[in-house]
Amino acid sequence: MKKTSVKLIAAVVLLSTLGSPAQAQFNLNESWTQNPYFGSRGTFFADVTGDGRADAIVVNNDKVTVRRSNGSSFTDNESWTQNPYFGSRGTFFADVTGDGRADAIVVNNDKVTVRRSNGSSFTDNESWTQNPYFGSRGTFFADVTGDGRADAIVVNNDKVTVRRSNGSSFTDNESWTQNPYFGSRGTFFADVTGDGRADAIVVNNDKVTVRRSNGFSFTDNESFTQNPYFGRRGTFFADVTGDGSADAIVVNNDKVTVRRAF
Repeated sequence: MKKTSVKLIAAVVLLSTLGSPAQAQFNLNESWTQNPYFGSRGTFFADVTGDGRADAIVVNNDKVTVRRSNGSSFTDNESWTQNPYFGSRGTFFADVTGDGRADAIVVNNDKVTVRRSNGSSFTDNESWTQNPYFGSRGTFFADVTGDGRADAIVVNNDKVTVRRSNGSSFTDNESWTQNPYFGSRGTFFADVTGDGRADAIVVNNDKVTVRRSNGFSFTDNESFTQNPYFGRRGTFFADVTGDGSADAIVVNNDKVTVRRAF
């Protein structure tokens, strides 16, 4: 018998012995706090400490507080600012400096400011733009260039523009589309292709389309579903399978469903 045939038989025997992989699922409820924890100005989850675990962040009128994740619960309150820090046009948490820790970002009518995370607090205000930068269709922060730093993205009626993060500011406007690109059911930025760059995703009534990031622009439309896929309670894109590509997640009244990216 040829060696290749022997190898093939051995592989079949090994697979039958191991069995098929267990189906992935979400486990039973776990209480990660023993009391309420939410913010009047927003509740967020991002890794502000740089340990690879997303922490719980609440923004209130007086300050920003954090409860660190220890992998099985959120720990005690920590004041990460001593004064208010939220934006009239939005408050965000993303790693714009590239050090592995999510920073606090506020968007106001005049400019975008950042408070860096040092692992135990958010530091002083830094002006990352000298003028207004927000979109009529949405403002986002995601790493579309693949350099490890989240960039500033605005979606307007005419096009999508990007300001790259250089680690200390957002640079000049770049047109990443030459025409409108937004969805009636939502616009998102996440790495669905697994190349380390966040892609542009729009959800409409008929399907989900994607424009890949090539590091300098978003390319042509691609249909990533052939039918509608959005949730009555929310639509999201995140890597829930751990394969490096963001999956499509919809939340409805009865359950949460996922479509894996491939």
